[in-house]
Amino acid sequence: MTIRPEIKRHGVDRHGIDGHGGVASRRAGATLRGAAVAAAAMLIGSGVGTGTAGAQSLDPGSLVPSVAPGSLLGVPSLSVAALTQLGAPIPLTSVLGSVAAAGSGDFPRPGSSQAPAGPVSTRDGSITQTTVRDVAPLFPGSLNPVDRRAEVWTVTSASMQRTVRVEVYRAPDGVDAPNVYFLDGVGSESPSGWSTGMGWGDPALRDRAVNVVAPTGAPASMWSDWQTDDPVLGPNMWETFLIDELPLLLAQPTPDTGAPLAHNGSWGVMGVSMGASAALHLANSNPEMFDAVAGVSGAYSTTDELGYQYARLTVAARGGDATNMWGPRDSQEWRDHDTVADPSGLAGKTVYLSAATGRVGSAELGQFGSNEMILVDGHILEKGSYESTRKLESSLAGLAGVNLRMNYMPTGIHNWPVFVTQMLPGMDHILSGLEPARPSARVAARGVVEDAVGSSGSLGSASTQSSTGSAGS
Repeated sequence: MTIRPEIKRHGVDRHGIDGHGGVASRRAGATLRGAAVAAAAMLIGSGVGTGTAGAQSLDPGSLVPSVAPGSLLGVPSLSVAALTQLGAPIPLTSVLGSVAAAGSGDFPRPGSSQAPAGPVSTRDGSITQTTVRDVAPLFPGSLNPVDRRAEVWTVTSASMQRTVRVEVYRAPDGVDAPNVYFLDGVGSESPSGWSTGMGWGDPALRDRAVNVVAPTGAPASMWSDWQTDDPVLGPNMWETFLIDELPLLLAQPTPDTGAPLAHNGSWGVMGVSMGASAALHLANSNPEMFDAVAGVSGAYSTTDELGYQYARLTVAARGGDATNMWGPRDSQEWRDHDTVADPSGLAGKTVYLSAATGRVGSAELGQFGSNEMILVDGHILEKGSYESTRKLESSLAGLAGVNLRMNYMPTGIHNWPVFVTQMLPGMDHILSGLEPARPSARVAARGVVEDAVGSSGSLGSASTQSSTGSAGS
């Protein structure tokens, strides 16, 4: 039996906040009420609750009462029928325009604002080098030998002058495997989302011949290099850390084993929500490093109204100021982060993109049906991701050699139930574009060399032979 430390990372916490781009039930101010009124007006004006598409899978008898008594941000409770039709084809930019017309063009991000009590981090002047300080097991209480491949690296970043907690999930022993970054959403908490059933908790993903590297401690940062240290979010130089600093550390002998991560030289990156936006930007801006990328429910423009609001609201969700990130709106930094406007760095790359429509389905009603705010806010955020993903798909159509796979889900809101379903197909598509793992004579970190070559001569995992005959796909 496997025993792991209890990690409360599945779905949302008791406040309804998932920490990675999902939404929560929290009291909002007057401007948020204005946003909800405008959004609700758009929804109602577009026929929400009229019995059109989206309600077919429900018992008609359940469509009469509202999900919960009371009101939603000053708006009368929506019926179940209305909730199931939040995915009606209303451009989110129209909702944003209505909100702006109501005097709230820079409205607060609904439901998920949770500024930290103090600065996330501050600069430590004594940190002048990027080093590995410690490597420890991520699941020290686990009886499952597989969990010994999951580690926590404590490293220092010279660019941010702070320590960073990085989770490293080694490939099965006996192979040199590609490295794939996993970038979390707005919370970027410790432990990462990958530590749960979304990643490491899925046996199929655990068996893939890939090293997954998941940095943490970057809430609302967009995983970007900031122009100025933020009073709340502290120093953020994440692009420098991910591109220039961390790869060198991963290639060096570690303090615990004296051996580097078993890497074959190939790199990919994947992310959810905020992390998806960053993943596509990193791959687009660093084509010499990344050959494959996956984005789940992200927003990929930064200059149109939708993209600007998405980025600004993401930073504001944890009390940060986006002008400290990329300067004033329409500055060169904002334009440089617009992957939709210029995706040229993705030519010849392997790309996986997914998003849901934002329509509330039976799964969302079953999990969040008593909390209208989660459903409405999750619809708005996922609807924005859906529209932005469509735009990026159109931009990529003009590029040569892009191995693009799209997955648009007919129902689903911006929360973990949607994200989880995309991890395995996203990872498999990434691996199809990376150099396959190869046998390694290097002694594994646990002191045992395992033969990762299956009976047919192809590479599988240490425990499962891949049916396709390729390494980890």
